[in-house]
Amino acid sequence: MNTPVSRLIGPRGTIVHTTPSASVLSASKLMTTENTGSVLILDESGVLIGIFTERDLLTRVVAAGLDPAATPIEDVMSRDVITVRANALRRDVHNIMKSKNVRHVPVINGPDVIGVVSLRDILRSANAEKDFEIGQLKDYITNRPYPSYPG
Repeated sequence: MNTPVSRLIGPRGTIVHTTPSASVLSASKLMTTENTGSVLILDESGVLIGIFTERDLLTRVVAAGLDPAATPIEDVMSRDVITVRANALRRDVHNIMKSKNVRHVPVINGPDVIGVVSLRDILRSANAEKDFEIGQLKDYITNRPYPSYPG
């Protein structure tokens, strides 16, 4: 509920990224190797300039009939990247994802990208929290001694 998204992302330094000149094929292989649904596009200074997702691969490359090996990622990446700060709350990020229809959002701390939070991360965290609450309530109900009424 009030969980900052920085707690949902992996350890720092695990940012899956590539350069704008990389091919769609190499970016797709990178996403497969890293088992992730997105890759960040960083310029030579390390500044975030785009994001490429599995959905982009389907809609902008495959459906458009482009050759993944010959298409630079910069031609098909999303340039207007929605980012959130590390201290953004899970529920707020979830609302952003729903309103903007995105599933991957880079997390920033100052000027630096520190990770990417996915819709799966958000839902997994929310479900874990609900499971914990349910367990607490079950424990409260089943282990609480009932008062004895005179009678």
